[in-house]
Amino acid sequence: MFNCCRSFFLIGLFSAFVACVPSTVLHAQGVMRIAAVVNDDIISELDIAQRVRLTMATTRMPNTPEVQKSLAANLLRVMIDERLKMQEAERLEIEVTDKEVDQALERYARTQRIRDGLLDEFLKSLSIDREVLADQARAELGWSTVISRTAGGRISVSEEEIDKALAEKNANKGKPEYLYSEIYLPVDSPSQEATALQMADSLIGHIKSGSPFESLARDFSQSASAPEGGALGWVQTGHIDPKIEAALIQMKEGDYSKPIRTSSGFFIVKLHEKRLAGVEEQDELLDIAQVILPVATDATPEVWAARNTQASTIAHQARSCENLVEIGKQVEGANAGILNQLKLSNMPEDIRNTLMPMSANQITTLEQKKGAVLVLMICNRAPVPTTPEITIRNNLKRELRMEKINRESRRQLQTLRRNAFVDIRL
Repeated sequence: MFNCCRSFFLIGLFSAFVACVPSTVLHAQGVMRIAAVVNDDIISELDIAQRVRLTMATTRMPNTPEVQKSLAANLLRVMIDERLKMQEAERLEIEVTDKEVDQALERYARTQRIRDGLLDEFLKSLSIDREVLADQARAELGWSTVISRTAGGRISVSEEEIDKALAEKNANKGKPEYLYSEIYLPVDSPSQEATALQMADSLIGHIKSGSPFESLARDFSQSASAPEGGALGWVQTGHIDPKIEAALIQMKEGDYSKPIRTSSGFFIVKLHEKRLAGVEEQDELLDIAQVILPVATDATPEVWAARNTQASTIAHQARSCENLVEIGKQVEGANAGILNQLKLSNMPEDIRNTLMPMSANQITTLEQKKGAVLVLMICNRAPVPTTPEITIRNNLKRELRMEKINRESRRQLQTLRRNAFVDIRL
């Protein structure tokens, strides 16, 4: 049924695809040869080449033949899924308007830090047709409507469910919760295991080489969180797959995991923060005056000692936050200023632990091995306003609905894949 040099089933297709891609594919500029047919829809060699160029640019991957081949294999699976999503939307007569696509591309440009109005120029510089990005947007926008229209009550969230989640949230106070992002690669049958794991290992290799996790999530993750770079927000213990939570427990902030096999596929997660549930209720807002005295990371102990002495002298002289800033501005190479309304819980751990026991108008110094000695003074501290219950309930409703959408999306896409005819013609 599937042809790529010889017949392959879809589940084993992607690694075989690499060996079948002629070297001209990834450098073609006007080639319109058919690379694959998904039911009655065509993926051309040019489509693949442009997606490879776009992904290399947004994820900062090196432009080497090895990277190109790896991306071509991985992106083919993503592109086939996109075609299936678009076809299902068309079957249900779901229309995605040009305005919706334009808005999605504007959001994409912001995530890539491309200034307003310059997206087309950015794509042109890479020899990429705007429709390559527009088709991605149509696929995800249409698929979102497919799930909403066909799932019905399966993705609705009742007040009783919110009540239960709120009770669990209150019962979990003092237990861990995690702020993390995910990349999800589905495994619909045992024979897809090796291909999905190979793709996961390839993505981890790119992360190690400096590719942004969020960009890879947008391009490769099959989770509903993909458009947000895989971001999930704060998730409490008990609402996380046990295998994923076991990994998060062992991780430090900023770490990413090895591939985690769950019942539905492989996950790669990146931990941003961890805290105890309920800590936000004891959180505080701080106004802080600071003087930053830079130190080269390879500086000698004598240099560090001199900077610490200088910091202590400044701290001893300062009489107020404003006075500290004035003194700091007179020190060559130092940076000084006042930062307002900073959440204590959002500060780096070393700074948070230093400031936590301090009261207003107290001053201290802090040595940071990353390359600075700080002089910190608390100008004011106040409790964070209590979150209204209606806001808490709305947040829980959104989280519960996202969980249901993810499950429903995986179920429906698995059915589409199982019933699809895919013909590879390379």
